[in-house]
Amino acid sequence: MKHTIQGKKLTLERDFSAPRQKVWNAFTQQELFVKWWGPRGWETEVKEFNFVEGGVNHYGMKCVDKNQGEWFGQYSWGKMIFSNIQPIDSFEYQDVFSDEDGKVDSKLPTSNTKIEFVEKGGVTKIISITEFADEESLKTVIDMGMLPGITETWDRLDEMVSE
Repeated sequence: MKHTIQGKKLTLERDFSAPRQKVWNAFTQQELFVKWWGPRGWETEVKEFNFVEGGVNHYGMKCVDKNQGEWFGQYSWGKMIFSNIQPIDSFEYQDVFSDEDGKVDSKLPTSNTKIEFVEKGGVTKIISITEFADEESLKTVIDMGMLPGITETWDRLDEMVSE
């Protein structure tokens, strides 16, 4: 996975050996999303999944890997609030940390992400552009381990769509 950081913006790019529709479905269908979202050793459950403009994906990731020490048994909750959906081409969402009930955690950074899906010769490139309020907010999520986490998450996505 290629990543670049420019100021308060993080861009991720990766190729997947699968048609664009299949990769799109993995993001936009709850029954597929829960199979790959989150780093290795974490399972995802969904409280609400409404992939429409203005809709919400409220999900929790639970660490189920005893080898992850203090993280074992812990949850990480978040919400995606969808906007500007262009079927199989792109979608945008606001990303927020929350609690299990969906209350936004205002102590942690929020961001806005656009995910683009570009297919060429049966290979789909995902381009994810995430913008934070400021450079410090981006640094906070990087320091929380976001890059290794998203790398493992997209590894799991690749395994699923390559089947």
